[in-house]
Amino acid sequence: MSKYLYLTWDLLYFFNALLFTLVAFHKRRTSWGGWAYGALIVTCAILYFDKIALELGRALLHRDIAVLRAVLQVAGLAIPSMLACLFYANESGHVAWRGVWKAVLWLLCAGGAAGTVLVIDGRAEWLRIALSDSLAALAGACGCGLLSLSRRDRRNSLDRNQRRWLIAICGALVFLCILDVVACPVWLGMAVDALPLCFLLVVTYYVERFTFFDILIKKGAFVFCSYVLLTLYFVFVPPRLLPWTNRTLSSSWFGTFVWSASVWPVVLLAPWGHRKLSAWLDRLWLGRRFAPAEAGKYFMAGLEGAIDTRELVERAGTHLSAIFQSHGEVRLDCSAEPGCDGIRAPIRSGDLVVGTMLVRPRPHNIRFLSEDAALLSSLAEIFSFLLENLRLREKRLAQEQRERELILNANRSELKALRAQINPHFLFNALNTIAGLIPRSPERAERTIEQLAEVFRYTLRRSDREWVRLEDELAAVRAYLDIEQTRFRERLRVAVSSSDSARNWRIPAMTVQTLVENAVKHGVAEIKGPAVVEVQAEVAGAKLRVEVRDNGPGFPQATGRGSHGFTGGFGLRNIRERLAGHFGGEARLEIGRDDGQGMTVVRLEMPEVKV
Repeated sequence: MSKYLYLTWDLLYFFNALLFTLVAFHKRRTSWGGWAYGALIVTCAILYFDKIALELGRALLHRDIAVLRAVLQVAGLAIPSMLACLFYANESGHVAWRGVWKAVLWLLCAGGAAGTVLVIDGRAEWLRIALSDSLAALAGACGCGLLSLSRRDRRNSLDRNQRRWLIAICGALVFLCILDVVACPVWLGMAVDALPLCFLLVVTYYVERFTFFDILIKKGAFVFCSYVLLTLYFVFVPPRLLPWTNRTLSSSWFGTFVWSASVWPVVLLAPWGHRKLSAWLDRLWLGRRFAPAEAGKYFMAGLEGAIDTRELVERAGTHLSAIFQSHGEVRLDCSAEPGCDGIRAPIRSGDLVVGTMLVRPRPHNIRFLSEDAALLSSLAEIFSFLLENLRLREKRLAQEQRERELILNANRSELKALRAQINPHFLFNALNTIAGLIPRSPERAERTIEQLAEVFRYTLRRSDREWVRLEDELAAVRAYLDIEQTRFRERLRVAVSSSDSARNWRIPAMTVQTLVENAVKHGVAEIKGPAVVEVQAEVAGAKLRVEVRDNGPGFPQATGRGSHGFTGGFGLRNIRERLAGHFGGEARLEIGRDDGQGMTVVRLEMPEVKV
């Protein structure tokens, strides 16, 4: 029984040395105890490594190494005063009778110095042991007193639980030291060595949840499991690996090679085992749904489809909640509550902090650890990248929209200027026609005046409006063509038609009117014989198609059906730019020639618009 007890004791030395060393090298100052806690952790790490070295010296040299024993004894005398200083540093602002507590601390420090003198002297070993037990009991009693009498506000249940556990550990230390004086059972030393580990677990669980808990649970568990497995391997595998070889062969280089090769798969599987153990602990203990890499992919995939900043923020909050199993939110006004628990990460744009990514505390007091904080920081970087791209895209779209508006405003001004240029010439010709009709056909002259008034009324009413119904535009076109038909008499034949589905479509004002005026100006007026102007509007697929045809000579360079070599004059360019501003590449204006019928064709196509 004692053999297994001492083996367990040695395993406890190793585990304590490992964990205290990991914590000491990772972070030496905490929010609970400050530097006093770090000094205590480093001293405990030295103590347990010294115990392991001392046991190895006994096993190999069959004697104690004096220097190692002296270091062990001095560290054991220093730890009680460090423990008392730690409790006082944390609770000094919340207790009364500070002078009494300082006197106790000075007494512990003096006792540790006296014990160190006894270690150097090498005599009165019994006095040093009694002094060491007395100092440990006094330090435990000091810790119980400070924690029990502290007036610190402990509204948080976690703080209350931490105080209870620390009082229990200090009380156990006092009890074990008293028991060591009355009786000295074999298990007492192992129980005393287990108390620092309990103390470390309590402090890291309740205070340093962001960093230490990951180290103790994950790295500690992995190293402990690997140590146990390797121990079992070397106990059971090598003696049975080469049963056919004799002692000489087994001790030769060949036997060493075979044993090394046999343990190599175990070494190669260590990273895989660490990942599996970490993932298992994440799911079992921490309730994590995603590994860090999976969480990053899930987060980015969920945010890629956002079309604006508001949607991006909403999606980020939803996916944060799913990843961390708690309420997550993104604030772009840098207004996170200063006293808010949970974890947070800054959202940066270049060197500037433009927001905060925040995850609220989990239900049932499940702690966030350092990996959670690191994962949130990486997700904040992903969010910052997507936010920057989205804002650049929004800025580019806003700039394009402003450019379109400027083009449309300029085209409206050009359209008014065009009307000012065309209307006087048209008015002069119409008035001459009316003057000629008055003597011989006053009724026709009167109707022409009414049509002229309708054309100018439509022009003035629609000059400041961008959208009109196609039916209203075609009514003005008919009035205009009637006037021109009166002017050219039987030489001009016109036809205006539209399908029922096309009449209520919205089009930019004065577009068809401008096309018809161009047909009269460049077609009818340029030929001597009979002239034809046809206007046809229909819905083809999801677009409105308007064709204006005339049998004039056509535009220069507009040869061949569907030709795009000629873009037209001022009026056609104005229409084309207005269409591009409203519809981009979805609308088009084509100028071509139908050589089979001898007609110039101007075709306008545009999608439906809701205004």
